[in-house]
Amino acid sequence: METTVHPKRSAKDIEQMAAKETAAFLRRASITYLECCVSLMMTHLQREEVVAILEKEADMLRRLD
Repeated sequence: METTVHPKRSAKDIEQMAAKETAAFLRRASITYLECCVSLMMTHLQREEVVAILEKEADMLRRLD
């Protein structure tokens, strides 16, 4: 049996990797949550209503500083 030895990483490198992976996970989870919300809206509202709501929200986000 062959074992592979990996060089030790510094605590700073590990923290950076953890932060990067956490950010990636949160991004994916947020997108999935948004998709679920839109899906739920589509089951209870007309398509035009959903579009209007999402456009209003997008405009609000664009105005944030």
